[in-house]
Amino acid sequence: MLRLVFRKKGILEWEEVITPTITGENQALIEPIAIARCDLDLPIVRGETLFRAPFPVGHEFVGHIKGISEDLEGKFKIGSMVAIPFQISCGTCPSCLSIHTNSCETVPYTSAYGMPPGAHAVGGAISELIKVPYAKQMLIELDPKLNPVGIASLSDNISEVWKLAGRFLERKKDPKTLVVGGNAGSIGLYTALYLHQTKKAEVMYVDTNRERVDLATSLGIPVTFVSNFPKPTEKYDLVCDASATKEGWEFATRSMGKNAILSSASIFWTNRLEIPYLEMYNQGAEIQIGRVESIDSMKALYPEIQKGIFTPEKIVTKTVPFAEAKEAWLEESIKLVVTR
Repeated sequence: MLRLVFRKKGILEWEEVITPTITGENQALIEPIAIARCDLDLPIVRGETLFRAPFPVGHEFVGHIKGISEDLEGKFKIGSMVAIPFQISCGTCPSCLSIHTNSCETVPYTSAYGMPPGAHAVGGAISELIKVPYAKQMLIELDPKLNPVGIASLSDNISEVWKLAGRFLERKKDPKTLVVGGNAGSIGLYTALYLHQTKKAEVMYVDTNRERVDLATSLGIPVTFVSNFPKPTEKYDLVCDASATKEGWEFATRSMGKNAILSSASIFWTNRLEIPYLEMYNQGAEIQIGRVESIDSMKALYPEIQKGIFTPEKIVTKTVPFAEAKEAWLEESIKLVVTR
C-alpha cells in the first residue's frame, strides 16, 4: 500500500509498504477518508522543529472501519465512520485511568501517528490503511450524517479547543477571553469559533495575519487586527495563546487580569522563555501548558459538534484528493484536508 513520508527537509515522498493486517485481539484496520494537516506539520517538513526525518506523516484523521479482530465483533461494524486519537493509549494503565492518556504507560512515551518516535511503529494517516491497536479504547464512532472533512482535525487541533478553553468554563463563568492567533493558526480559530458559537465566554480574537482575521470576521467572531502585537491595554480572565511566537507569548502573558488563567498551544523549542513572574505572582496567575489529552478532549467536544452547536468545518479552507497530498502538504493554507 502507499503512504506519504517526510523524507528530508522540504521533501515528501510516496512509499510502498506492506499492508497491515489483524494480528491479535483488540485491533482494527481503518481506511482514512479525511486527513487534516496539523498546524505543526508545516514547520516539521520545513525543518523548523526538533523532529527528524524520515517518518510517515499525518495524525489527524477520520476513517471507515475495514476490519476488526474477532473479539470486537458486535462492538464495531465494518464500514462505520470513526475518529481516532493520534496518541496511542491502552485505556487500562494507571495514567490512562487518571485521564492522562497522552502518557500511556503501556506504550513508549509520546507514541503517536504521524510523528516520531511512534510513527515508525504505527505509521501516518496519509496512507491507504491504518492499523489501530487498543481499538476498544481508541475508536470513537461518529454520526454518519457528519461531514468527515469538517471533523478530520478532531483528534488534535480541534481537541486543543478543550485544552485551551473548554475545560476551564466550569470554573470561569462567562470569562472575558482573549485568543491570541498566530502560527498555531487553526487552533486559535477553532478556539475563538467555539467560544463564539457556544456563547460560553466573551471572546476577542487578536492576530497579525490578515487572512486569519478575515476568516474570523466572516464567522462573526469579534476581532482585532494588529501589524505587531502591542503593549496590552485590556486585561482578561482567560487567555488562550496560539501564537507560537515570543511576541505573541509576551502579549498573552501581559494580558492576564487578576486570578486569570493562561493556556497555551504554542510549542517553543527551548527551555528558556521569559514570563512576567512578579506581575503574575501578584495577580494570582495560573499557567496551563502541555500536550493535549487527545481522546478525552475528543469525547468532551464531540457532543456539541454532533448537535451542530460547534461547527469546526467552517475553519477548513482547502481540500485536495489523496493523490495530490504530496504537493498540497507543502503549500500554505489555514486548514488543509486530504480526502478519499
